Amino acid sequence: MQEINKFISAGERINLLVLNNYDNHQYVSKVDNINDDGTIDVLIPIAQNRIVYIKNDTILKVIVSREGAIFEFKAKILNKLFGRIPLLRLVIVSDVQKIQRRNYFRLKALKSMKVRKIVNLKEKQFGEHFEASMVDISGGGLAFHSNTELEINDMIELSLDLNLNSINILGKIVRVDIDESKTKKYSYGITFDKISEIERNIIMRFIFEEQRKLAKKGLI
Repeated sequence: MQEINKFISAGERINLLVLNNYDNHQYVSKVDNINDDGTIDVLIPIAQNRIVYIKNDTILKVIVSREGAIFEFKAKILNKLFGRIPLLRLVIVSDVQKIQRRNYFRLKALKSMKVRKIVNLKEKQFGEHFEASMVDISGGGLAFHSNTELEINDMIELSLDLNLNSINILGKIVRVDIDESKTKKYSYGITFDKISEIERNIIMRFIFEEQRKLAKKGLI
């Protein structure tokens, strides 16, 4: 089993997914301490302003986002520690796996954005900016609605405001749907192209921050 200190550290925010037939929710938590025996103490999750009760011996999937990557491993609840801060003591029961971002969590996020078609990237030739509405985003791409017609394989530039970060990302159209009944009748799926690690880190931080907000409201 890998050294867990390479993938997680005290003070780090994590997500906990309960793996049983009764509760498949994902909760936000935080690492309190990594003990000398390899066990991990994490904050007991809170949802809708209440402590989430999870039985001892329950298997959890621990999800960590750090340095632009997503890591996950399984852990078992050994016991609960009800001191000043209520904690779960976990023991790791699997190896740590790195998750491909593009196959990872897709966050529903309704946000305005600007898009323009790339005519010739080398010569920096672009079409006019147009307004679009992002509907979801992941580490590998996003979906948006617009009234501007594009085609599959078109290259575009997307201007995104993600909390306090504004970034311009290149993408490629991989899906087109048309619904004449909608105000913005074109729906597009895109994959990010030539995205830097800094840009992807900004996106992943945005996704995890939004997940935390939803978790605090008891929506996930």
